[in-house]
Amino acid sequence: MTSVIRLTLITLLYFVCNNAASMGAINGPKRELTVAFGTANLFDGSRYAGYGLEYRDLPVWRKLRPIIGFSNTREHDQYAYIGVRYFFVLNEVWRFNPTFAIGLYNSGNGINLGGRVEFRSGFEFSRQISDRVHLGFGFSHLSNSRIYRSNPGTETLELSLTITL
Repeated sequence: MTSVIRLTLITLLYFVCNNAASMGAINGPKRELTVAFGTANLFDGSRYAGYGLEYRDLPVWRKLRPIIGFSNTREHDQYAYIGVRYFFVLNEVWRFNPTFAIGLYNSGNGINLGGRVEFRSGFEFSRQISDRVHLGFGFSHLSNSRIYRSNPGTETLELSLTITL
């Protein structure tokens, strides 16, 4: 098991165990778990299918929520990250979530991003389809912000399913 996967699992376990006792107010925000499927390297010649998992904690300030996640492509490119997501409620069923994260990237057989530390920025639109489920689509950009000599970056488009815990 790679160090990126271990770091993600340990951190996710910490968040879940540390916060299990306080599941939020009845009418307030709840913790969420998101599973996403999509394609990376969207605007380049070769696209890579992948999946991701993200845990969204309770807000720490207004609607700003800490997140932790992991993504993997079919070519074994892995990214474990921690960051923040802001929740804009557009109406009773739609919401818009910009996000920013920093994490560790392990290049497998697919996308070489120039280094291990990578930044992720993006957004997600999601629609509530039941009391505990949102279906969404998102777009994100992953790059090292020129902290390394090579900074090719990549874009990802994904379909997500979010479950309120």
